[in-house]
Amino acid sequence: MTIFGQTIISAVATGAVYALIAIGFSLIYRTTKLVNFAHGSIALLAPYVAYSLLRAGLPLPVAALGGIIAAAAFAFLMERVVLTPLRARHISVPILATVATAIVIEGMINLVWGSQPLYLESFASTDPWQVAGLSITPYQVVIIGITGAVVLPLLWLVAATKVGRAMRGCAQDPEVVTLFGVSPSRMYLLSFVLGGILAGLAGTLIAPVTGLTPTGGLQLSTIGFTAAVLGGLGSLPGALAGGFLIAVMISLTQVYLSAGYGLGVAYLIMALVLLVRVRGLLGDDIEAVRQV
Repeated sequence: MTIFGQTIISAVATGAVYALIAIGFSLIYRTTKLVNFAHGSIALLAPYVAYSLLRAGLPLPVAALGGIIAAAAFAFLMERVVLTPLRARHISVPILATVATAIVIEGMINLVWGSQPLYLESFASTDPWQVAGLSITPYQVVIIGITGAVVLPLLWLVAATKVGRAMRGCAQDPEVVTLFGVSPSRMYLLSFVLGGILAGLAGTLIAPVTGLTPTGGLQLSTIGFTAAVLGGLGSLPGALAGGFLIAVMISLTQVYLSAGYGLGVAYLIMALVLLVRVRGLLGDDIEAVRQV
């Protein structure tokens, strides 16, 4: 029971990071009907920039903020320079463009920072507290707390404000929303910038735990997209739930079967969702994943 409980505790903190990635996927999709497969690579870019800023002498919080801003800025440029000219093309074209962007980011990281693993300092102590026989670190509490402080206001913004309704309307019928004074172009850009912030935050939080390697963005994209599909692509509460669920299932697999099976479980879950329930747990768009 102690091993099981410890696994769940550790998975909750990891799941908070996966939830941030998944919410970014769903936020962009619910506004643009586009899946951004460069999302995990943008998440990885933030801690690399933070690492350089830290080495340059900046305090860790400032360096981390700089990394997150860099991720948001890259997402901004990606939407304006890469995707906006492709908006009128078939959906497969901009999706392939996001894949190409992910490859470019990985190559850029290799060129600037090299292929050797790097490590970013954590924002709190990793010395465990003992609570009811379970080990909980202050850094795990920080991860969960920061995620809650960011996600809850975002859920309110999307669900209960004019901006959130405008973002949803742009995905459903961009021509109609222009009659109400809404600019689809601005909403698309806003979704990518918010997604970039979420990705940058997720990457910065997970980097002290996993380390930094140029190929880490692919794993973040795979797990984050799987969590979004599990929760229901386009549903932010679903993405939140999917992030925690996928982390628990991967952690249990790694502990009770083999550490090498973790990513395979993510692929298996995605396949099962596509076969059994395309809309996921909380999604309402049954064609969402089929179109991808």
